[in-house]
Amino acid sequence: RVEIIEPGMNIKQFHPGEKTEYPSFVYLGRLKKYKNVDIAIKAFSEVYKDVDDARLTIAGEGEMQRTLKKLVKDLKLEKAVQFAGKVTEEEKARLLAESWAALQPSSFEGWGITVIEANASGTPVIASNVQGLRDSVVDNKTGILVESRDVKGFSRAMQGLIKDHEKRALLSKEAQVWSKNFSWKLSSVHFYDFIL
Repeated sequence: RVEIIEPGMNIKQFHPGEKTEYPSFVYLGRLKKYKNVDIAIKAFSEVYKDVDDARLTIAGEGEMQRTLKKLVKDLKLEKAVQFAGKVTEEEKARLLAESWAALQPSSFEGWGITVIEANASGTPVIASNVQGLRDSVVDNKTGILVESRDVKGFSRAMQGLIKDHEKRALLSKEAQVWSKNFSWKLSSVHFYDFIL
């Protein structure tokens, strides 16, 4: 007998908040090569050409930080892209709540806890259509799935959310509903039922 029990999250920590007045995106996670944060930056660069008040916050640390900062400089995005470094749980909750969308361009993920944390904050996620992330993101319902390492695909998804307020609001609402399926309490009940 095989049963899939999804991870839980501290659902009380994350709440919808007031969104920024300007289009804002956030990447939250380790700055590792396979996370493809460079794809998010390149996609944002395309968005920024048309929407010069858009902003991207990159929160996290890792060995790719210097390379990514150089990329931001080369693309002349220093005014629009902020490297927040390692953030506290409170800062993480604030960033997720205020952003218009979270970005998850990773090549592979086991699940994607930050996806559900973003959803609980009323924030849809634009993510790579890879194993793990396609399980945590319901395409066109709680976020948007894009082919892995597809700069244009990520850019189009970001631009679409900026232009379509109704879609953004609907994704935000559905994301909050979806996130309620992933509390530690529910996960533990499912696990308990399985082992009995």
